[in-house]
Amino acid sequence: MLYSSRYSDLTVMRRLLQFLGGFTGLLFAFTSAAAESETTPYNITRDIYYVDETQPDRDLQSLDIYWQSEQDKLPVIIYVHGGGWLFGDKADIHRKPDYFLPRGIAVISMNYRLRWEYRIFDQLEDVTSVIVWVKNNAETYGLDASKIILMGHAAGAHLVSLVGTNHSYLKAVGLSLGDIVSVVAIDTASFDINRLMIELGSFIERRHHQLIFGGDEEVWRQSSPIHHVASGKNIPAFAILYVAQDEETKLQAMGFAKKLSAAEVETIMIPGNEKTAQSINEELGKKGDIYTLALMTFIRAKI
Repeated sequence: MLYSSRYSDLTVMRRLLQFLGGFTGLLFAFTSAAAESETTPYNITRDIYYVDETQPDRDLQSLDIYWQSEQDKLPVIIYVHGGGWLFGDKADIHRKPDYFLPRGIAVISMNYRLRWEYRIFDQLEDVTSVIVWVKNNAETYGLDASKIILMGHAAGAHLVSLVGTNHSYLKAVGLSLGDIVSVVAIDTASFDINRLMIELGSFIERRHHQLIFGGDEEVWRQSSPIHHVASGKNIPAFAILYVAQDEETKLQAMGFAKKLSAAEVETIMIPGNEKTAQSINEELGKKGDIYTLALMTFIRAKI
């Protein structure tokens, strides 16, 4: 990232993903249509703008909500997809609504502005904007705005963990860390970006993080959830899921959990034995999945 090939690397990566996206888009269109034709035991309202509709790229600032009825007052999970901060879509929700809705928890899956044209700060701002949207629209969709759970996978796990530890993002919209009851971080190597860049990360991981976060160590530090953990901040409880056989994410999870525990933040680690970076997220909610059961026990205690 510190040399002149940065722009060409980013351009090549983007074009490759756009090329692949042409095929995945067709597949999504087919599977989405099939899913819409099925009867679900809950309501689905798609493509709600959580910002002013006149904003540019507002499709990247939209959400889908899976809910029961106006009469309910359900806790709500705000799910932030992964994709390396560069791609992904709110449709990548997998089994989560089918699992959580019957257990009395509504689910929101959000899009956010991607790193091609925007900054990490913009993505964090989008997460807090959805929290504000929940506060303002709770009665319409039968939500309990006092019981908001942030959940994210990979890059999304990094974003929700940063919102859940650095109070400045919520403070900017008139909220506080106390407005979140818990954070669920699903398999990220980015709790401590400085450590990843200096010690843990593979060449590919370091290269990717340089493309996203640049080469300034202070920017890495400010972008790392671990460096915002301290006692007395009212940081919400954390559930950290990680792929047990991936040494990089395992050590990141352990280091972050240790820092949280030292700050007297309630923390649970859920190691995904025999899981991959994809399956640990995609199989969340699968019947008989013990990691889902462990997570649900944690969430139940918070709501």
